[in-house]
Amino acid sequence: FIYFTENLLKAQKFFGGSGVKITDKGERHLGAVIGDSDSKKKYVSRKVATWVEDVERLAEISDDDPQLAYVAFTKGLCHRWKYVQRTINDIGPLFTPLEKAIRQKLIPSIIGRQISDKERDLIALPVRYGGMGIQNPTKTADREYVASQRITAQLTNLILSQDSDLSNLRKKDIQKTKSLVKEEREIVFKSVLKTLLDQTVDQKQKKILETAREKGSYSWLTALPLKSAGYVLNKTEFRDAVALRYGWKIPNLPTVCQCGEKNSNDHALVCRLGGYVIYRHDVLRDVEAEFLRECCRNVQLEPSLQPTKGDHLRARTNCEDQARADIAATGLWNSFQRTFYDIRISHPFAQSNLAKSTKQLYMDHENEKMAKYNQRIVEIEKATFCPLVYTTTGGTGPRCTAHHKKVAQVISSKRRERFEDVISFIRIKTRFGLLRSTLVVLGE
Repeated sequence: FIYFTENLLKAQKFFGGSGVKITDKGERHLGAVIGDSDSKKKYVSRKVATWVEDVERLAEISDDDPQLAYVAFTKGLCHRWKYVQRTINDIGPLFTPLEKAIRQKLIPSIIGRQISDKERDLIALPVRYGGMGIQNPTKTADREYVASQRITAQLTNLILSQDSDLSNLRKKDIQKTKSLVKEEREIVFKSVLKTLLDQTVDQKQKKILETAREKGSYSWLTALPLKSAGYVLNKTEFRDAVALRYGWKIPNLPTVCQCGEKNSNDHALVCRLGGYVIYRHDVLRDVEAEFLRECCRNVQLEPSLQPTKGDHLRARTNCEDQARADIAATGLWNSFQRTFYDIRISHPFAQSNLAKSTKQLYMDHENEKMAKYNQRIVEIEKATFCPLVYTTTGGTGPRCTAHHKKVAQVISSKRRERFEDVISFIRIKTRFGLLRSTLVVLGE
């Protein structure tokens, strides 16, 4: 039992000979500690020391398998100290040794380079905000404790009043508090991101942070490295993928391309020498066709369009006799409707796209595809047309996004699975197809 100092002698006399330990210092209790500040400090410091050892061991693993180490940290190890942070107050500074190990050992071993203070703040953000979800424990401790205190306030009051009737808990109020805490956490993330953007002068770097936040672009970071699904990256591929995400220079990239031009991340992704642009396109075509085969009939790759004189078609329409789409399928929107698809993958940092917002980029490419194919397919094929526009960073245009949602809706109904799980699978599968076909270029 723990007593205040002024009651210690009374307690020792009362429990004397009973074998009950009496103290006025502090003691571990239910995975946390209660007592004076020195007891808290000693307890947390011991826990932090063990977590530092875990991080250092994980950093050693990361030297050979950074993807595995990254997933192990973000989905496992980092949750070990959250309980302590949620149950003990004023302990943020005690996590400094842990943050030092994360920043100086783990992160460099994962991404293959040292980082600046600004980059540390960026990497600490969730992936949906352009980060990597490797949070700074010195900054999360107070936030976690306050959130826990607010969410459990009703339960705390029941305990203090010795009320064992849990029906007195107002569950709707607790859920409302949880939602409010979540909203406030999002405000913090948005504030950090805004600060980082305000500190960024280079417009290209701002655009890089914009594309890193696009839905689907970061799905490769949240996926488990399942070999059977093709989600495993070797250490060079993983670190190159991180470098592409943030526009960092890729190590050992030749300074001169085989085409004779000065080489860079951006040039490597747009150079047509070697057929890699076509290869990237074909990989995504095959992935999209795989989804359609599960929910449609008569799926064809590179279907020929019926010949037309084209006299009545608009000037920009493709009227060639050998014109083809990338995919055709029947039955997605209704039983007999046939839909043709054509894929476009654009690099947002190509010279022709640098001045465009991602919204404008998608609109331009979708409109170009629609002008080229839509009228001919609607009037001659008596079918519908959908352009599937991607960026090399993993984003998708509005029509492609709508198409994926419809595919996910049909597949989820067919499999009797949750829509959220199916659309997540589609995003991960297409993202890895795009990522792998992009990394091939850098490996040559």
